[in-house]
Amino acid sequence: MSDDPIVFLAIAPNEPLAQMWAEWLRQAGIKTMLKPLGPGLGAWASAATFEHEVFVLGSQLAAARAMLEDFVFGEEEEENGEP
Repeated sequence: MSDDPIVFLAIAPNEPLAQMWAEWLRQAGIKTMLKPLGPGLGAWASAATFEHEVFVLGSQLAAARAMLEDFVFGEEEEENGEP
C-alpha cells in the first residue's frame, strides 16, 4: 500500500475525452484514475456522455496539471489562431 494519496486533477466533459487525457498522462508515466459523474450506468446504460473526474497520485499532481494545461490551453490557442 502506498502512502501517496489519490488527488483530484480535473473534470473532463465526457468519457472519450477523459480516456484520451488518461492515456496521454499514462504514456508520460503518470498513474491515472477516472470516475464518471452523473446518474451512473443504470440511468441510460452509458456514462460516455457524462463528465468524468480525473485523479492522479499526489506526487504526480504538479506534472499532470502542467501537461493537461499545456494540452487543453494549447489546443484552444491553436483554434483561435494564437501561437
